[in-house]
Amino acid sequence: MEFTHWKRRMQDHFERMGFDLRIERLAMQDMLKLEATHGAFLFFPITITLYERMGWQMVAIESHHPEEVDDVFAEAQVQSLFQMTMMTFEEEEREFILGFYSNTGRYLTDQVSSTGQLIRVIEEEWNDGEVLRISTFESFPGLFVAPAFAHQTYAFAPDGDDWQVLVGRTGRPASDYRFDGHVLSAHRVPEGELFTPVPIRVPIHQFENVRQQLQNEQVEIETFLQQAMETIRQYDPSFGFAWRATVTFFHGIPVNPFAQRLWLEEGQKRFRVMQQGSRRILAIGATSGETIQLLDQAVGAGEPDGTPVSAVGQLLLGIWQQFESDEATYLTAVDCEGISRQQVENRIRHSLARREPIEWIDRAQNGNDSCRFGGLTLTFPHRPPGVVQIRRTDESAAGAEQTDTP
Repeated sequence: MEFTHWKRRMQDHFERMGFDLRIERLAMQDMLKLEATHGAFLFFPITITLYERMGWQMVAIESHHPEEVDDVFAEAQVQSLFQMTMMTFEEEEREFILGFYSNTGRYLTDQVSSTGQLIRVIEEEWNDGEVLRISTFESFPGLFVAPAFAHQTYAFAPDGDDWQVLVGRTGRPASDYRFDGHVLSAHRVPEGELFTPVPIRVPIHQFENVRQQLQNEQVEIETFLQQAMETIRQYDPSFGFAWRATVTFFHGIPVNPFAQRLWLEEGQKRFRVMQQGSRRILAIGATSGETIQLLDQAVGAGEPDGTPVSAVGQLLLGIWQQFESDEATYLTAVDCEGISRQQVENRIRHSLARREPIEWIDRAQNGNDSCRFGGLTLTFPHRPPGVVQIRRTDESAAGAEQTDTP
């Protein structure tokens, strides 16, 4: 692939398009920085940085639009500008040109080029058909992709006649997602991330092969997470219920596990399930099947150390995000009206196991919250500690209907 003088030719092309340019050559970084304005195409100035990254000829664009200009409008303007630039640039030179709108992290492509087709496949398979964006601390990225299901950043690079897939070595913080894979915080690629190639290499024009490889990655990771969750739930069906962060309960003991499938160097895979905080390894293996078998042995060996929390405590501490074994600190009293405490425990425990949704009646910042769960109506302080009042829902609902009748 020939990069010689492509930056200069791109600079000349912008000048022929009528841009007023202020040029800065950053020789130490091998970059060309263009401060550009164009009265006909844009309503605001932009900075264009031309550089090379992982086989790509990158055109990074940063807009300097005033606050009264809508961000969506500014992005559309930049996208139109990039498309027009590609349409009028030499066709044989634009196959591996990749645009990046740094204001929003959106990738820009010539849609009919091989690069455009690659981006489209990634968007369809890994991004629910939405435009591809990346959140990163890196000022000048290549083609980085952080799919919601994955535990590492992927990079795609043209290499000879193939697309080469690489993965970031840093990995994703376990606090970004729950054990079932639900995303809590979008993954942001760190600055200076190091990438290592994995044995996923596809000829450039075989896009159905690319699609199949992306599907295989997603299915393998999601299947492993599902099997790990199901394995633990065989021993405690309520595991993983209604957490807001990553902590849940196993046999009433607060736990904070996470599961990952990682690519290592030299194309090796690593499946693992660990306990955050203590960094205790529950299971680790080179295959999903091996790791699930080890996980089954680990969680079936006995309950974790600690004082168990009651079913009422699991529900309320989960809502309050107070994952402690000493529930008496937060539940000063549990007042059951018309039903025994044991019956309450049984109902809530079964509803936790069925993962029933919480039906909120009222949420008051400075007062009491009220919800229905497991055929019960619970009233408790918005913030702990406090008294929890519980009664059968059918009785409370009937009273509410009488009150609401005009």
